Amino acid sequence: MCGIACVYSQNKSIGELLLKMLKILKHRGPNGSGIVVNGKCRYGKLEELNPISGNLGLGHNRLAITGKGLQPIPNENESLWIAHDGEIYNYGVLREVLRSKNHTFRTTTDSEVILHAYEEKTLQSLDGDFAFVIVDFDSERIEAYRDFIGIRPLFFCEDPKGIQIASERKAFLSSENISRLPPGYRLIVEDGNLSIEKVESVEDLITSPVDMNEEKAIITLLQLIRSALIKRKYPKVGIFFSGGIDSSVIAKIASEICEETVLITVGTRDSIDLKRAIDASRKLRIPLETVVIESPETVIDYAKKTIRAIDEIDPLKVSIGIPIYIAAEKARELGIRVVLTGQGADELFGGYAKYLRVKNPLMEMHNDLKNIHLNNLERDDHCIMASSIEMRSPYLDKALVAFAVRLPLKFKIRNGVRKWILRQVGKRLGLPKEVVLGAKKAIQYGSGVHKILLKQAKKHKLSLREFLSRSIKAEN
Repeated sequence: MCGIACVYSQNKSIGELLLKMLKILKHRGPNGSGIVVNGKCRYGKLEELNPISGNLGLGHNRLAITGKGLQPIPNENESLWIAHDGEIYNYGVLREVLRSKNHTFRTTTDSEVILHAYEEKTLQSLDGDFAFVIVDFDSERIEAYRDFIGIRPLFFCEDPKGIQIASERKAFLSSENISRLPPGYRLIVEDGNLSIEKVESVEDLITSPVDMNEEKAIITLLQLIRSALIKRKYPKVGIFFSGGIDSSVIAKIASEICEETVLITVGTRDSIDLKRAIDASRKLRIPLETVVIESPETVIDYAKKTIRAIDEIDPLKVSIGIPIYIAAEKARELGIRVVLTGQGADELFGGYAKYLRVKNPLMEMHNDLKNIHLNNLERDDHCIMASSIEMRSPYLDKALVAFAVRLPLKFKIRNGVRKWILRQVGKRLGLPKEVVLGAKKAIQYGSGVHKILLKQAKKHKLSLREFLSRSIKAEN
């Protein structure tokens, strides 16, 4: 994962602004930076880069995970440049295909295949999580893309002075006119005019239900989860672990395919998550690192950090974000660079309690999946990237999603049991009975964080939103 910034202006130099935006986004990529303005490029440490004069620029902060090479990256004749955030999991295969078409590579990163696939008009061959910007300086044309479900964030800001694009809202010096690029869409700037259009989104995968028996459905899902994890494996991975079925399935498979797997749990000393995670990790025989929240002051301090990370004061997002933020800090302390999360399992397999109450549970799940970038992914990305760590979400693998959205309701909710088919996968993996059958509280409740925040807000006779707002204002 990395940080992207792009600035276009018709009537002034953007060099200083581009560097300011990159400095705000430095946490997304501390391993080197690059800027290209009107075709002139500089690479190095961000604090040592000098601005380049011009009206169109692209910048990148790199978190080094795959291959070597700083960005932005040009094509062979330097007519196009790319800055990319994310991972292309099939880049090795694509690299060979593109070489057969006479493309040459300057780096060993996964990002460079995107640029040549763009030239070949084969972007649909990409298998991965991405947000990227491609610039043609001769025609002053910009194209920005975001993956089909929105795992990687991308925002843009348009005003009379020009157009800006960035990985996070905080990078824009003005807080007005900021929009997010929807998942599966591309943004185009041509002749100074901005437009967006759909390329591919999660709605395209929702077709008629798949017709298969239970046994085949369970085996297929297990194979797809394993395949998604094999793509996303890393020598040492962290897993944000609650002892529930979602994270336990990931933990079990990851422990078999990765060199080192470390579970991380955050909670108050008497929290349910902490107790369940300790018990489950012992039975799974996978190392567990715990972070115990000892005081309300700690929660309030991390509430402020979380608000700054996610760029909004939303009580629910802050309550969920706090343990994620803390877990990411712990991962960094342990030398972990990639973490696996269970995002998507609830939306795909009927995990939320509300699905038992609504008239059309499948439609509700589909709507939640379409909005997962708004409700979950951007929050998690920002909280985890605050510690310069890459988040990977195997349940949101495209092939897995395409299968899961077509499963009939009976495979997801049966006799009031939510995530029925995922629990069957857990059985096949030999997970403990308590994990397979157990119900789990949402992280804000299971960790004890929400209870502490509510108590502090009531102590000051404020709503939780008012309390959080005043806390962040008092600090500023």
